[in-house]
Amino acid sequence: MTLVAERWEQAMTPDEYLASLQQYREEFAANIARTRVMPGDWALFGQEPLAILVVTEDWCPDSVQFVPMVIALAQRVPTVEVRILRRSEHQDLADRYRRPDGSQAIPTFVVLDADLQELGVLIERPARADEELREALAAFAREHPELAGVDRPWAEIPPEPRLAVRAFLHGWRAQQFDRWTRYLFEDLAEIAKTARTRTG
Repeated sequence: MTLVAERWEQAMTPDEYLASLQQYREEFAANIARTRVMPGDWALFGQEPLAILVVTEDWCPDSVQFVPMVIALAQRVPTVEVRILRRSEHQDLADRYRRPDGSQAIPTFVVLDADLQELGVLIERPARADEELREALAAFAREHPELAGVDRPWAEIPPEPRLAVRAFLHGWRAQQFDRWTRYLFEDLAEIAKTARTRTG
């Protein structure tokens, strides 16, 4: 049994994960409810079984936004199943999945077939969403020169400007929700399709 298949057996169901949340439980549940699963999603995901193993933590804003989307997908498309692991409890598995710059970002969506063989992975957020986020943060920094250090990497932003950025992103992310849902579903479906075509 592969490591990812072994961890699938240990992972939480969405209901178990939701019950375990220490932060953002209400927002997480609201994001499940607001996720729109479209008829086209049935065509993308409803043909054969697909498993999505999510590695995450509940404090992560990307997790609060994107993990509910795949849970909603699994609730409404019977061929999709989702299980969830906390990165802090499965660091050895998380270490396998890094961004091109070497960073270990969450959430990580590991796409598996019906036999729990890995088809591919999406790390943190869809590339299109990542680009839009960078552009929005750059625009925010230009518009607020009074916030010293606001253009630095997140870990290096001083506390007060960081609060301002967090407040901005909370509202801005909410406005992107439906479009970013499309990005996520399309990218996950493409991973599955490409891998199946390659191995079929």
